[in-house]
Amino acid sequence: MLKTVKAICLNATDYRESDKLLVLLCPEIGKLVSRIRSVKSPKSKLKAGASPNCYAEYTLQKGSGLYVVTGVEVIDQFFNTWVDPEKNLAAAAVTEALELFTTEGVEAEKEFMSGLKALFGINYGEAHPYIYLLRFMTGLLREIGTDPDTFVIPGHVGSLISAAEHADEEELACLDFSRAELVAAILWLERLFKREGGELKTLKLLKG
Repeated sequence: MLKTVKAICLNATDYRESDKLLVLLCPEIGKLVSRIRSVKSPKSKLKAGASPNCYAEYTLQKGSGLYVVTGVEVIDQFFNTWVDPEKNLAAAAVTEALELFTTEGVEAEKEFMSGLKALFGINYGEAHPYIYLLRFMTGLLREIGTDPDTFVIPGHVGSLISAAEHADEEELACLDFSRAELVAAILWLERLFKREGGELKTLKLLKG
């Protein structure tokens, strides 16, 4: 039986000689692990859907234990995140957080839409990519039951978190915060994710 889902590819790992295992996030059914065959071949028609951050319509067939991807219609691959190091890091942090804080078989529409909005902002937005990551992290923390406002937030960090969360798209590009201030706010929020049992390893690159 075939099923078609719109999904974000959160992770892709090598499996056997030429296949990969994908972790897909679907709004209706949450996280889903599926196998995609022969995608290491340059001629593979499915190759485009086998990379993290890809947003696509996946056709799945139930196999023995795992779904198997039989078709991919790419909607967006967010190419700017491939070539810009800071966009790349921000996008990787988004997909890592989504993988950590969503569950297989559990509806994740809010998380899906929040992640998709963040990826579009990081890729196409005029603001610094870390602003979109900061807004995403704040929203996801609230979704999993941790309200940053209940903690004692350093003044400059608190003002930045609030500005990023409440600004509209046009206002985001006008926020006058330095990269160092953005990194400080992101790393402060990272502590709250650790409290929830999810360490964002991608963010270690911000500390170098």
